[in-house]
Amino acid sequence: MEQEHEFNVLYVDDEVNNLNSFRAALRRHYNVFTAESGEEGIEIIEKNDIHVVVTDQRMPNMTGVQFLQHIPRDQDNIRIILTGFSDMESIIEAINTGKVYRYITKPWDKEELKITIDNAVETVMLRRNNKKLISELQANNENLEAKVRSRTLEIERQKELIQAAKAQSDSLLLNILPDEIAEELKRFGRSYARKHTQVSVLFADIKGFTHVAETLSPEKLVNALDEVFRAFDNIVDKYDMEKIKTIGDAYMCACGLPRSDNENAIKAVKTAIDMQQFITGFGLASRIQNLPVFEMRIGIHTGPVIAGVVGSRKFAYDIWGDTVNMASLMEQHGEAGAINISESTYSLVRDRYDCKPRGKIEVKSKGGVDMFFVGDERK
Repeated sequence: MEQEHEFNVLYVDDEVNNLNSFRAALRRHYNVFTAESGEEGIEIIEKNDIHVVVTDQRMPNMTGVQFLQHIPRDQDNIRIILTGFSDMESIIEAINTGKVYRYITKPWDKEELKITIDNAVETVMLRRNNKKLISELQANNENLEAKVRSRTLEIERQKELIQAAKAQSDSLLLNILPDEIAEELKRFGRSYARKHTQVSVLFADIKGFTHVAETLSPEKLVNALDEVFRAFDNIVDKYDMEKIKTIGDAYMCACGLPRSDNENAIKAVKTAIDMQQFITGFGLASRIQNLPVFEMRIGIHTGPVIAGVVGSRKFAYDIWGDTVNMASLMEQHGEAGAINISESTYSLVRDRYDCKPRGKIEVKSKGGVDMFFVGDERK
């Protein structure tokens, strides 16, 4: 009975003598599987975890390159061709496109073959270990530091990869929190809530989203929202605003925090104008594709807010106060394609924009509230 080894090698050749010679050369080091055709080789691969696949090039029905091309894509193994000098162009092409690790010319030398297989096994195992490590780091990014400490001995040879993953973690933290808040969290482990006296809060919401959602597949709906919100992210960055969060089809951002900004209301209006312009262009593209058209209501209110980080694991930078509620009401009582602002915001932008007074609009629990639609920028 042959000894079981850790790694599996498959050799495919239509010559039985070659198969026997190959097995004799490597059976003391590896579990050697042999097949007389590409079809038989595929069956073996589907049933066994093959680390290295070696094949002859010149075979009836299916060449070595063709056989390698038929290996399922989810199989992670190293592929080698044993060949004479014929068919070199197709083999070189396969190597250049990454389908083949290397080739060995016939007649092959036993020692050279052994060294090549050893290197191939080392390569595939390193690759598999790297893939596994990357997957684990991504899935446990929130607990990266603890995982690094617990696995230091195990992944000593992966220091560069761990450093890159930590940089990714820091980048992610900076992506979801304002810079100074993220730095405060890293230094002290928490961030304290702060009051900001003048902040312009913007709410944007898709009109009739429930109806639109019923007409699109989940995948198309998420893709469309992703495209819209990515564009909004770029617009928010353009005007130095702070994205707060998305809630379903609603997008919330603010200007004037964590650092005060004397032009917070102006920047919020500019952001809203660019958002509506994008939605208009996005709607034209949707019509061409015979897809539902998004229409956006946007509301802005300016006033004091409390801002801070909530949660101890999945951090979220959020804002609270009546200003947030009023901004939401501005959106709810607005119109599709328009930018509805409160009197406090109007007082800060009226010298820059022509605004249409709407009079007092009845709002639940607020009574009559003065609202304005933003018009063109003054020349």
